[in-house]
Amino acid sequence: MVNGESPSGFVGPAAKFLACREPRRPRQASLRRAVSTAYYALFHLLISEASGLVVRDDRLEAALNRVYTHAEMAKVAKAFASGTLPKRFQIHIPPTNVPLDLRMTAQAFVTLQQARHEADYDIAKAFTRSDALTLIDRAEEAFSRWQSVRKEDCARLFLASFLAWDRLDKAP
Repeated sequence: MVNGESPSGFVGPAAKFLACREPRRPRQASLRRAVSTAYYALFHLLISEASGLVVRDDRLEAALNRVYTHAEMAKVAKAFASGTLPKRFQIHIPPTNVPLDLRMTAQAFVTLQQARHEADYDIAKAFTRSDALTLIDRAEEAFSRWQSVRKEDCARLFLASFLAWDRLDKAP
């Protein structure tokens, strides 16, 4: 995957294989791994896109990819999913609505991250095959929506915010 130009259905094959590998009674381990795989596919798409804004060298991009945090990305995604740019940007950018495709991508990130936390850490939570497939579909939809918005300035601001959100929050 280079600069977000992923093949159609990138999320599906691995995640769907895990969700459907036991045809009659899916094991929780398979369903949990499928949910986690769907989240990480979107996570890696977004960090690759964000790093691609900063560097072009593959080795530097790989090194930069290691500095993104799930928590800071979630803060950014929650803000952008709400539909309006935060006030801190309105000083420099007139108030504008975040494009629907970006809002939906950001909301999918938030939803998938929460599901991944449940899948990885909440052993009391039971997943059904339908739950896992719904989350996989959500990730695939986010990939598709991202492709339609990724070159817009608002999307670039979304990506750039991953590395500086907490500091931007304190900026005048």
